[in-house]
Amino acid sequence: MSQEQLPETPAPTVGIVAALAVLAAVVAPYFLIAATEAGVYYSAPTLVPVHLVVGLFASVAVIVFAAGRNGRTDPPTAAGAAVVLGGFVAVLVLWWAIAVGGLVGSLTEVAAFGYHRWILLAAALALAGSAGWFAREVL
Repeated sequence: MSQEQLPETPAPTVGIVAALAVLAAVVAPYFLIAATEAGVYYSAPTLVPVHLVVGLFASVAVIVFAAGRNGRTDPPTAAGAAVVLGGFVAVLVLWWAIAVGGLVGSLTEVAAFGYHRWILLAAALALAGSAGWFAREVL
């Protein structure tokens, strides 16, 4: 399928916004609680430094969505890469959100902080969903 035949779709733009939402959610604990507590929050229940991996993959997803939208990369290839990135981010955040459950209340008295892991999961699912939407539109 040539570039002229591809449908105009808002899916990559939505994907960029979702990836930026993931990045914003990843850095939010550093503004809500002490940096040392945020480090414990992200690394204690898992062996993977979740904030670093998820932040890196969300950053790459922004580039992939933008490249596919702007025609700098073959859109089906960009959509496939976005599906892999979004899927991995969603699975990793889900695993971490379940594992960190008991640690959340012991870190801070900020009541809204208890919802952070679910907000991050919602943003990760939005990233994966927009990647699937993009793939469906261009394939």
